[in-house]
Amino acid sequence: MAFENTSYTNVNSRYRIERISIQNVTYSVSAALQRELDRLIGRPYRTETIDAVERRIRSEFPGFTISCNVAKGEKQDQIRVSFVLERSRKNLDLNVSRMAFHSEQKFSFGVTADLNLGTTSTSLGFISDNDERVERFSGFRAAFVAPVVKNLRIAFLGEAYQSRFRGDSEEFYRSRTNFEPTVIYTLAPGLELRGGFSFNNLEFQVPAARDQAAHAVITTLRYLKQWQLGLTSTQTLEAGYSLRAAAHSLGSDFNYRRHLGEARLSFASGNSEKSKSTLAFSSMIGAIDGRAPVLDRFVLGNTQTLRGWNRYELAPLGADRMMHFSADGRYSFVRAVYDTGTIWTAGRPKVLRHSAGIGFVISGITAMVAIPIRSSSIEPIFMVGMNF
Repeated sequence: MAFENTSYTNVNSRYRIERISIQNVTYSVSAALQRELDRLIGRPYRTETIDAVERRIRSEFPGFTISCNVAKGEKQDQIRVSFVLERSRKNLDLNVSRMAFHSEQKFSFGVTADLNLGTTSTSLGFISDNDERVERFSGFRAAFVAPVVKNLRIAFLGEAYQSRFRGDSEEFYRSRTNFEPTVIYTLAPGLELRGGFSFNNLEFQVPAARDQAAHAVITTLRYLKQWQLGLTSTQTLEAGYSLRAAAHSLGSDFNYRRHLGEARLSFASGNSEKSKSTLAFSSMIGAIDGRAPVLDRFVLGNTQTLRGWNRYELAPLGADRMMHFSADGRYSFVRAVYDTGTIWTAGRPKVLRHSAGIGFVISGITAMVAIPIRSSSIEPIFMVGMNF
């Protein structure tokens, strides 16, 4: 006797799991996942446990739709659980890639349409962002990624934005376009190397100023590793280094090197919204050698860094040196953050700043109040949105 997927949550916990399996898998199940399934045999049937297993399977097989079937076992008070996997036929996905409100920087919003045809993916998106850079940039971006041979892919990125700045400066441009052809090579599981070119063209606001180019060679090395700590807990390590080198030999009007190193260690546990807990530590360090356009200068004081500070107060034109550390914790619906960092221009004094924030998370949306930690007047900053 089989239960429908919508009703298996009503099975009484007095039942024990006789067998749990994954069906219709064309790829092998990882040893870690199989061990977790084996450990459940003989244990009481609980809805939260089965939900945790399903989430784990989804993370291991992202291209599949999953349904859960429950049936009586051969012995009394025992049941069999099977997860059926089918290759998803959904080729077009629409998603909100960016949504945030910052009381000093107002709204940032982005939406993307992703088209997946086999192993080839194409995306087209619109974004209006006043958080990531010195400028508010609004416009379109398109990306294409396709495999060439095993472990090797090619990617193309195209962007066209209108730019708006707070204040006036001869360094401000009114629009920019960018084209990036890159090659992506997987060196080892979780370790990826990217290399290519970035062709940035800037149209300046001052009518007498000629347009300028910021063409550069780009190189990025990234590492991602996740450990499963039981059915409901994970540990994730992310690290990366990127280099953007612009030179006159590439037809660039700028000559500089931009170095950026990043690392993030996070822990997550819980199998429901009420019991979910996370703790993450992240750090960044960056330096620019030479004269870079406003486009590539560092920014602190937004929804991601030094939350509670206003980026225009710290570095209105951006800076060429930056260090930042953040601790971010969540338990159930409550989230708290602590940030510390400094941003400065070479040859000038640097000041270490701190901030703290507290808020609530509901259905992936965070509402938070953050304050700068300083002796002078304190003006709280309110933030709400997702993906920050």
